[in-house]
Amino acid sequence: MDEQTKPRILIVEDDQDLRTILRLQLDSNGFEVKEASNGELGVAQVHEEKPDCVILDLMMPVMDGFGFLKRIRSVKGLQSVPILILTASEDERHRIRGFQYQANAYMSKPYNLEKLTETIHSLCAGKSLKS
Repeated sequence: MDEQTKPRILIVEDDQDLRTILRLQLDSNGFEVKEASNGELGVAQVHEEKPDCVILDLMMPVMDGFGFLKRIRSVKGLQSVPILILTASEDERHRIRGFQYQANAYMSKPYNLEKLTETIHSLCAGKSLKS
C-alpha cells in the first residue's frame, strides 16, 4: 500500500504519549497519521488535511471534544468526516452526548488495538458504528 492509498487519520488528543502510541500503532496498520493536541488545532487540521477519519478525545484544554464536534458538524463539507470518540470517560452521558453531536463511533480507554483498527477501517469505508 503506497502513501496515495493509505487512509488519512487525524488524532485529536492532548496526551503526547498516547498520540505517539496511536500514531505508531496506526502507521504499522497501514494508515497515514496526522496529530493535533487540542480541539482548536484539530479543527484547523481537518480543514487543512481533509482526513478520512478523526480519532477524538473528549477532555482536552483550549477546546474539548464536544466543542470540536459542534464546530466540525456545523461546517458544510466537513459534516460527513467520520469521527471516533476515544476517551477515558466511562460516563454514559458522554457517550450519549457524543452521538447527539454526531460522532460515528465511541470507544473507551484503555482500548483494544485490533478493535480500534477494525473500527477505523469501517469508518473510512463509510460505515457508522453506534454501539
